[in-house]
Formats: sequence, structure tokens, C-alpha cells
Amino acid sequence: MSTLKADAITAVTTNGDVSISGNGSGGLNMLSGASATPFDAGTKTSGTFTPDEANANFQHVINGGAHTLAPPTNNCTIVIQYTNNASAGTITVSGFTLVDGDDATTTNGDDFFYYITKLNGFSLLTVKALQ
Repeated sequence: MSTLKADAITAVTTNGDVSISGNGSGGLNMLSGASATPFDAGTKTSGTFTPDEANANFQHVINGGAHTLAPPTNNCTIVIQYTNNASAGTITVSGFTLVDGDDATTTNGDDFFYYITKLNGFSLLTVKALQ
């Protein structure tokens, strides 16, 4: 078992978040899995939704009307579960380098995973239907 060096902890916030950097050639090795609490991004009915990884890397949102999905501002990976309600509208995507995967529907109750990766100016959106 390795000892965590004091300079590897780069930030501890008041809510208990810890930021650890992997200095040197060894990197970081997680010995067990990690769980995450998904962020409820609410119901989107219009405008532009730009997910923020600071809320969580797993998010869920209700498609309650036609709106636009834009890539996050920062380098990150986010998985969003989109669920259509009875008022679901077309989700227009804007600003992504590449979009692939399944076609989204507006059928009430349909669910989709939207996999988003943003890195060094490139952004990828992959849509996967869950029905």
C-alpha cells in the first residue's frame, strides 16, 4: 500500500470534495470502484442546455419541449439520462464536433443515454436509445 503524499491533495472544500493529483510517473490507481449521485437537471422546455460537470458527471433531465443541447465548457465526460414526457420536443444539438448513435424520439416515456466527452476543443455526443 502506498502512502499519499501531502502535496498530492490539491484541494479540500467545505462540502468534503477532495481533489487529488497524480504527480510523478506512477499516476493514480483506484483500488475499488466509485459511486456517484446523479444530478437532477430538471425539465428542459426551451432555450439551450449546457451541462456542467461541476453538478455531477451523471445527470438526468426531462425532455419537456424543443430545446438545444450544447457541449460543456470544460474538458470532461458526462452521461445524461434523457426521459421524454408528454410534451417532449426535438432536441437540437449545437456545437459538437461529432454526433453519432441512435435517433432520439419525442415519444412519451422513451429514455436515452447521452454520452458527452469534451477534450482539447473537440466534443463528441453519442446517443443511445434505451427502449
